[in-house]
Amino acid sequence: MKTYKNALILRLRMPVSDDLHSRNFVTKIAKYDRVVDIPNSNTILHDLLPASILLAEHQETGIYNFTNPGAISHNEVLALFKEYVRPDFTWKNFTLEEQSKVIKAGRSNCKLDTTKLVNKLAEYGYEVPEIHEAYKGCFQRMAAAGTK
Repeated sequence: MKTYKNALILRLRMPVSDDLHSRNFVTKIAKYDRVVDIPNSNTILHDLLPASILLAEHQETGIYNFTNPGAISHNEVLALFKEYVRPDFTWKNFTLEEQSKVIKAGRSNCKLDTTKLVNKLAEYGYEVPEIHEAYKGCFQRMAAAGTK
């Protein structure tokens, strides 16, 4: 970054769109046989893509954790998905130890600090919704669009 003082780096994590595109985090975990129930930071694109334009228009630079504030577990995501989008949806859990036996590469689980992002966007009057509220909005938009 010292060499590129005019660069803006936005660090997304587990991106979620308002559809069930194959690259959508929700689409991926909904297809798994079992999921691990650990909280993580997520990026709800509907909320954060407009923020990326705002940061670029104001010529902001630096590195930002580009996720909604807070963390949400896979079970919480899937419970909201079931509530708003697919009422008959079911899933099973397994432990980290069980997961490590069936996947080829390890997975990272983390909650990123969004203080810098939230404070910068507040300067421009833009509020980033907390992750649980952001998911509710995302799934309500999916349901309204007839996504199943």
